[in-house]
Amino acid sequence: MKAKTSILPVLPVLICFILTAGTPLKPKVTPPDPHFNRLNHNTVIYDALKGYNAAYPDWTKLESLGKTLGGGDTWLLTINNPATGKPDDKPAFYIDGAIHANEAQSADTVLYIIDFLFKNYGKLPKITETMDRAVFYIIPIVSPDSRVKWFDEPATPHYPRTVQIAIDDDRDGALDEDGFDDLNGDGEITMMRKKVPLGQGNMKLHPKDSRLLVPLEPHELGDYIMIGTEGIDNDGDGRLNEDTVGYIDPNRTWGYNWQPRYVQAGAPQYPLQIPETRNIAMWAAQRPNIAAIQSFHNYGRMILRGPGSKDEKPFPTEDIQVLDFFGKEGEKMMPGYNYYISWKDLYTVYGGTTEHFYGIHGALSFTNELNGTEQDFDKDGKVSPEEKMKFNDQLTMGRMFVDWKPYKHPTYGDIEIGGYRHDTERPPEGWRLEEDCHRNCAFVMLHAYHLPKLEFAGADVEKLDGNLYKIYVSVRNSRAMHSRSYKARREKLTRPDIATLSGGKVLASGVVNNRFTNNIKMQKHRPERLMVEGVDGRSVRMLYFLVEGKGDLKFNYDSQHGGKLQGAVTLR
Repeated sequence: MKAKTSILPVLPVLICFILTAGTPLKPKVTPPDPHFNRLNHNTVIYDALKGYNAAYPDWTKLESLGKTLGGGDTWLLTINNPATGKPDDKPAFYIDGAIHANEAQSADTVLYIIDFLFKNYGKLPKITETMDRAVFYIIPIVSPDSRVKWFDEPATPHYPRTVQIAIDDDRDGALDEDGFDDLNGDGEITMMRKKVPLGQGNMKLHPKDSRLLVPLEPHELGDYIMIGTEGIDNDGDGRLNEDTVGYIDPNRTWGYNWQPRYVQAGAPQYPLQIPETRNIAMWAAQRPNIAAIQSFHNYGRMILRGPGSKDEKPFPTEDIQVLDFFGKEGEKMMPGYNYYISWKDLYTVYGGTTEHFYGIHGALSFTNELNGTEQDFDKDGKVSPEEKMKFNDQLTMGRMFVDWKPYKHPTYGDIEIGGYRHDTERPPEGWRLEEDCHRNCAFVMLHAYHLPKLEFAGADVEKLDGNLYKIYVSVRNSRAMHSRSYKARREKLTRPDIATLSGGKVLASGVVNNRFTNNIKMQKHRPERLMVEGVDGRSVRMLYFLVEGKGDLKFNYDSQHGGKLQGAVTLR
């Protein structure tokens, strides 16, 4: 007997959805229109967040998760279509950037995603559908204090990377007393080199370009040494720049698979010691609907998935299949990017963002390393010093390189200071930035589009004696992601999905493995609240209920990562 299904219980929601979904958003005030052919300062990004919140107040919530070590704020923007439900009732996608402050364009990439979502809702069907059924939690800048310093103060491509905390890096009893110095006052921290008597050097000038030093051939005599990054011996211990702003790597501070500093360089004294990551972790602990995450870094054009270390448990095969789908598609969408396993193909990371969210929340996670070898003229996968200088000369008209100038150093005497600016190695040039932002946005949208999409696929009813019925309800997941990752199932990180039938007395229930052979895994206790391990991606899960009743029954399916679903069955 085929059940009569009804949409009456969900009709008000559907009417509201039809009236609002698919229509371009009408802002309350003029929305931001940021530029993505340049790096945006923190103030520009935060002003944009406030602007989106003002333009779309019903769709957004802007909040600070707390103060950082340097007194900044961890700003979170939530994007949710209120006409299609509450944020907690939908699958959630978490996105962040700039956990390493010197990886500046990661924040711009996140801002691009926000801008793209608002500009294309109601115009692009995939974007519209994704925003209607999912919620986005977005933090463009995880380490705001150091990112401001990277913009506003003399910096290098690699500094400041840490959070603003004082540590005795050289163990001399003083804190942060010997950092980099802008000796020539040009606003950049570049390099120092010195010409020495022939035979005392370990390098020589490039025969065709005196801006470059090259290694010596066997039996050659050198007349140059590269001293290192611009600075002086501030503490008089015979070393330069060995105790800068105390080094804690914020991406070694998370709560899963953390290791102390003697195992993992940059680790704090204990997991989540710094508020930058603790604020996020405590907030996320109250958001069990976070099903997927994307964290942006640079450098090297990589799509990274865990495990972060070899000693982590291997990922379940069923999760790897889904991650591989995204990663391999990402390689096609982003030419030059490679899909890698973190520990195997890059390096070991303990206490990283993606490890935390997958290991504690069961959320499928990626880290994208942005930018790469744009100076690779011969396309061999490597950038020689000559290629980098050619790129500077021909494509940036000399913007990247600061020419060598003489300087009297208190320790080394007559030296030269020069080299590449701090914004030239990790970030791309502005005319390449927007394309990289868009391709990474498209990768995120692919992942978000494939958040689990659960649908009521109908019900079959077999009438028994009196008012007793066998009911077989089908729940379909039409997207690639499982409604509950196999990591979450294996380690019980999230509760199972819950299926209920109300309006009658449920005498028994179970999950159907094979209806034709009557293979049903029966639930021993509380049959009215059927616990389901999940609905795999691109599959149908059939559920069994033995019910005593008559008339209309209401079916509810509640998945933390897959959202909530309703359907109706009429018994006759």
